[in-house]
Amino acid sequence: MPHTGSQMELVESYRRCPALSIEELWRRCFELGGMNSPLQLEAFVYGFARLTPHEHNLIAVAMNEYFAEFDPGQFVPYMENGCRDN
Repeated sequence: MPHTGSQMELVESYRRCPALSIEELWRRCFELGGMNSPLQLEAFVYGFARLTPHEHNLIAVAMNEYFAEFDPGQFVPYMENGCRDN
């Protein structure tokens, strides 16, 4: 199943941030209302499973909040109107 350009951006952003563990990202997503398991989240951020627009934006919010705290130079783009697929 092909991945959208925006999911690949998310995957690359996660790979450039080795200090953010899957467990920490999962906790941040869970606090935002995410319902995926840590294993599902890991499949998303490593590009093994395709994200819905909602899942992408939830992970992007969690990652961007992390970046705002620890690495302000990083930013994960959101899917505009739930249908961005560069």
